[in-house]
Amino acid sequence: MSRLHAWSDLHVDYPDNFKLIAGLSDSDYRDDTLLIAGDVSSDAEKVLSCLRELKRKFRDVAFVPGNHDLWVLNQDPFNSLEKLHELHARCQAEDIRVNPFNAEISGRTWQIIPLLSWYLKPEEGDGSLFLEKPGEDPSLEMWADNYRIKWPEMPDDATPAEHLLSLNRPPGSSDEPRRVVTFSHFLPRVELVFQEWEKFLTTRHGSGNDAVSEFNFTRVAGCRQLDELLREWGSTVHVYGHQHRNRDRVITGVRYLSHCLGYPPEWNQRNTQPPRKRPLEVFPERP
Repeated sequence: MSRLHAWSDLHVDYPDNFKLIAGLSDSDYRDDTLLIAGDVSSDAEKVLSCLRELKRKFRDVAFVPGNHDLWVLNQDPFNSLEKLHELHARCQAEDIRVNPFNAEISGRTWQIIPLLSWYLKPEEGDGSLFLEKPGEDPSLEMWADNYRIKWPEMPDDATPAEHLLSLNRPPGSSDEPRRVVTFSHFLPRVELVFQEWEKFLTTRHGSGNDAVSEFNFTRVAGCRQLDELLREWGSTVHVYGHQHRNRDRVITGVRYLSHCLGYPPEWNQRNTQPPRKRPLEVFPERP
């Protein structure tokens, strides 16, 4: 019986991460589909090497890039948008899924839709997931994207988030009821930042357990337009990454899942159940 699995934030720039991935069983996943929700590597060759390794183990591997995947290094002759299109072209040449496709999961057909996305900073307009945090550094001086993401001028003065969302292919029309799983790197809702959203609403304490007090993750978490899109297209399960926090939460009819490998020091933290070091099996019809 074919299964669906989710993983993100593989960060194979760390040799231990690639070694762990290469060490996955070559037989256990042969009939299965794997969704990779971004942040494989800032080096395109390492991204492709990792995805090839996973394609040896899984029937289908689907990928959306994260912010690290679009970093432009000093020697690179292109900008981040050009790197995105180049990654997509190379993935397609390697039979890595980057467009919507159908997958047989537990005997039923599901439409799997990768969603390109980005984050909206609070100064970029409505839709940002930003929430104020006492003592934060609003300049985001420590945020590496400020130095390694190089966007060109976008059409119609769009933000990067607006432009990337506009590149997504709508699902094909069908008279049959559709079962849809979507996935993105970035977060579609601010509630997902916090392990205990209701507690945060009461105490207004903390910002998604940011490791550094001056850093406010909600400035760069994602955007609400992403949630509007996945709901418009009928998704009932959405997989995402980016924050290195595992989540499994149902909000107004959609189940949101995050399962991140992350950095080696994060692998054995007590709050990372189920274990990060294996892809997560997703049961799409579970409420």
